[in-house]
Amino acid sequence: MAEAFISILGLAGTLLAGVISFILGQRWERQRQSLLIRAQMLIPIEEWLRGAERMIGILGDTMTSVIAQSPLPVTYDLEERRKATQFMIERTNVVLGILQSNSLRTGQTKKLAKQLADTITVLDNKIKYVLLPLDDEVLSRSLRRTITREFLIQTGETKLKLESDVQQAYSLIAQLKTALT
Repeated sequence: MAEAFISILGLAGTLLAGVISFILGQRWERQRQSLLIRAQMLIPIEEWLRGAERMIGILGDTMTSVIAQSPLPVTYDLEERRKATQFMIERTNVVLGILQSNSLRTGQTKKLAKQLADTITVLDNKIKYVLLPLDDEVLSRSLRRTITREFLIQTGETKLKLESDVQQAYSLIAQLKTALT
């Protein structure tokens, strides 16, 4: 009788261990899939950052063209400028939506995700309210022949600050990817 009880207890223990292992394995797999999906959400943000880099490059191209007294842009032609602007218009809401959803926030990534959201929001505002008007002002001053050395230095400093913000965003994305995968 004792042997039967021990064998039933052993069988029940084995079944219980199997069920617990299955449930824990399922939970681990779901968590792994969730982290992979979160990591994939960084792809549109990276694409948007490449668009931001292009917009910053366009400002640099405008400055170079004006300094060289070129009647046309040196690097980015008008069609490329139009496409870059269109790209940013079309992608900004997707990126801001991902960041506002807080989907990138986990126990490990809460601080990084918030920093990334803040950095992207600031960068978006700078592109809309600083970079684009500044690019237009460079062209306007060039046409009126009122560009000063100080203005070009200020514009260059603004461009460098924007590039620094983009680099910071890429750094945060790299840290998030490491934490999520």
